[in-house]
Amino acid sequence: MTAERPGAGLGLWVVALASLFALRLLMVATSADSLHVDEAQYWDWSRTLQWGYYSKPPAIAVLIAASDAVFGSAEIGVRALAMACYPLTAVVLAALARDIVAGDEAVQARPDKGSGHAPAAAWWAAALFMASPIAGLLGMVATTDALLLLCWASALWALWQAVVRRRHRAWVGFAAACGVGLLDKYSMLALLPGAAVFVWRRGDRRAMAGLLASGAAALLLWSPNLWWNAQAGWPTLRHTADITLRQQDAGGAGVALASLAEFSLGQVLILAPLLLPWLAWSVGRGRRADAEWPGSALPRAAACLLFWTSLPMAAAGLLQAARSSAEVNWIAPVHLSVVLALAPWLARRGAARTRQAVRVLALQLVLVSALGCAPWLQRQFAPAHALPVWLDAWARMRGWSGAFAELAPAWQTEQSTGAVRLIGASRGLMAHAAYHWRGRGLERAAWAPHTVAASHYELSCPWRVDMPGRWLVLSQGPPPGALAAALGGLELVASARVDNGQAGTLPLQLWRPLSVGAPAPDAPARPDTDSAGLCR
Repeated sequence: MTAERPGAGLGLWVVALASLFALRLLMVATSADSLHVDEAQYWDWSRTLQWGYYSKPPAIAVLIAASDAVFGSAEIGVRALAMACYPLTAVVLAALARDIVAGDEAVQARPDKGSGHAPAAAWWAAALFMASPIAGLLGMVATTDALLLLCWASALWALWQAVVRRRHRAWVGFAAACGVGLLDKYSMLALLPGAAVFVWRRGDRRAMAGLLASGAAALLLWSPNLWWNAQAGWPTLRHTADITLRQQDAGGAGVALASLAEFSLGQVLILAPLLLPWLAWSVGRGRRADAEWPGSALPRAAACLLFWTSLPMAAAGLLQAARSSAEVNWIAPVHLSVVLALAPWLARRGAARTRQAVRVLALQLVLVSALGCAPWLQRQFAPAHALPVWLDAWARMRGWSGAFAELAPAWQTEQSTGAVRLIGASRGLMAHAAYHWRGRGLERAAWAPHTVAASHYELSCPWRVDMPGRWLVLSQGPPPGALAAALGGLELVASARVDNGQAGTLPLQLWRPLSVGAPAPDAPARPDTDSAGLCR
């Protein structure tokens, strides 16, 4: 196999991407797992579209609403369009890797980096991304990262086209990608200062004018969400700042270094847990052809683009990891730059090394896929044994559908004697109740013990002691003592305990208040509530 061979055959390349996507759709469709609590909440948002929500801008709700309308409200329908964002991101990365190798000014003067390697670089960029746990695990659920990664990759490609290739119409694409990205996740803001440095270092005044105009257009696209936030008291910005700026309670430098090390190791594991260690070992063997630093295969303009657009987000993630803790996927867009840096280097390696790298990447893809379907494999071949928690990526999604199915008869019995409303004791219970009891005309209010709303439901439909109507309380374990006291005590109506597959059970209970407060006038309505201030 030559360095160019992996990129040959566009039809085969498309078939491979489509087949991998279809396999992942099949894995989700045949899974017995429910939605993650965040997915259930996003689905709940999607039924009442507006310009913003407590913790996120509106794009994820719009994406799920479209997916639900086309594919239905089963788990695969909720996730389908979000899952499709990952192969689309791979296509954009492939196009940008091809352009980086074939289209920069330096390529024209250095045939060794020329277009002969461009198809292979495109293949490697797509393969590296789709074989990563980012696409193989995170890409099987509906999260805000789906659109963020697609928009980030599209913005990088548009920026390259506009600045390096001087295709000025690409600024429209850059504005659209950044605007949609900001409507999906505020992390998209981190791209803009790096893009400004990249353009400034090029010394192109016309490009700087294009960046300023497209940046202003992106902010204009984002402005409806900012207006919504202003009207609602800035909940999304407050939530984002809270999780970004929080700090360790105690532990000192040792805890900070341990957290930083764990976060850094996690970055290797979610991008290329087999390929990156193998590449490090291969380079470390000291052979001249392999000892070349991967970045040396990049044209200078591409290295500058990838470094500066990644730096703000990488620095913020590392700082947050050192201050308290950070989820490994928080800087997922940075990995797109790593993919784009590795792809040209892998494309230039000799045939023997290329074959070895393909084998390692194929093994990584198999292992990632096995981890994604580990619960299904366990049910088929070892039903008597629970998966270890560390091997069960979907543990928190299991048991919800069964638990709500067990409670449904008791809920229906209560409803048969008159309308009943539900008080959810937590954000997760409010979201899962909406999804699993969809189509039942469920009216809900959230237990809101905080002075400042701490969730979407506390902001949108907080329960008040003077709310009229008959109520049941849904809890996972004993209800909060303050809620029980406000309702004059609680008696158990029904309970469910469902095996969640990890050496335990998921307990849910319905409780009936022993007394309730007097009826009160209706509260002012919000866009996602009815006239009584209830979530529907």
